[in-house]
Amino acid sequence: MHLDTVRCKRGRFLFKRTTYITVIILFSLTCIGCAGNRAATKKKAEAFENLGMAFVREGNLRAGLAKLLEAVKLDPENPDLHHNVAVVYRNLGEYKLALLHFNKALVLKPRFPEAQNNLGTLYLLLKDWDRAIECFQKAVNDVLYKTPYIAYNNLGLAYYNKGEYQKAIDRYRHAIKLFPSYSRCFRNMGLAYEAINKWDLAIEAYEKAIFFVPEYAAAYLNVGTLYLKLYQNKKAAEALRQTIKTDKKAGIYAEKARRLLKTIER
Repeated sequence: MHLDTVRCKRGRFLFKRTTYITVIILFSLTCIGCAGNRAATKKKAEAFENLGMAFVREGNLRAGLAKLLEAVKLDPENPDLHHNVAVVYRNLGEYKLALLHFNKALVLKPRFPEAQNNLGTLYLLLKDWDRAIECFQKAVNDVLYKTPYIAYNNLGLAYYNKGEYQKAIDRYRHAIKLFPSYSRCFRNMGLAYEAINKWDLAIEAYEKAIFFVPEYAAAYLNVGTLYLKLYQNKKAAEALRQTIKTDKKAGIYAEKARRLLKTIER
């Protein structure tokens, strides 16, 4: 009787132990399977993202957006994906959806200066200058931000639009200190100097923009318009002709330059 009892208990113990080991093995296999599925899903999301960004680079924003949204479905906790989607929505003029995805990216990755800068550009488009400034300031305050000169230039734009021209100029100077050949920033600085009637400094800034980008049609138009304002018609005509020459697509800059030239040549 005693021996039978011992065998019975041992049998139950062996059964429990075997069951436990079996459960652990099955659980491990399930985890391995889940990990494998997650890796496969992430890889598929990356493929959609790469294809989407390729479409975006080609200028096909809607096709790119469709692929990026497929990627988001597969990898919804990826802040970079939400950031890319937000930028495309912004460029398509879908500002509410852009804001939604910018905020999602920043919730998932609070320290994300690129997203802060691009969110700031969205607020510029919405003419919410103060919120734009807040975003750009957060971007430049992040020591790990690789291109802070971009956010400094954008800060300048926000202050310029607020009518705070000296603050704008100060931010443009910060940008140029970090990136001395930043032609777009020199042009923006020229506009700010022009706004406070510092003509010589404005012309100098426009000319530096042209120096770094010799076919900068917008800067030629700015300097030509300013020379015209200063009654220096010969210099104005020269700059306006350069505008037409460099605006190879014959766009708005060439059109404006032609209209101004007619006023000189009458």
